Amino acid sequence: MARITKFYVIFCLPILVLSYATLSCAQVDPTKVLVGKWEGQAEITKNRERTLIINSVEPAGSGEWVARGRMGLSWRIDEEKEGGGRIKVFTKDNEIYLDSPGNTNAQLKLIGENKLEGTIEAFERGRVAPRRIRFEKMKDVK
Repeated sequence: MARITKFYVIFCLPILVLSYATLSCAQVDPTKVLVGKWEGQAEITKNRERTLIINSVEPAGSGEWVARGRMGLSWRIDEEKEGGGRIKVFTKDNEIYLDSPGNTNAQLKLIGENKLEGTIEAFERGRVAPRRIRFEKMKDVK
């Protein structure tokens, strides 16, 4: 009995501790990783460059957050100093998603800690159609 206990303490316990540490470190905190400036492009015929600026992310429930920010054409966003709306942030299958309703109507998924990929509704040829969009987080410049 003592041998079995010693075996578990020496070999199994460290593996369990390391596994737990790895899993807990793998969880990304949306309140930290999403805040900042994101630049990207939509797969549309013109005005492809898009910018997403997230000013804050606050918890709104279990597995849900509300981000404050704005998304739009890069040249317009850089001119705007204030404003923006609510962006719904939620987890599904341990992955983080953003849903930006309104004029931009984009659904995005966080890839790693510095990429967002998804779709945006674009008005082309007289109708609205989903188009792919990708963002990459810009390094903070101080």
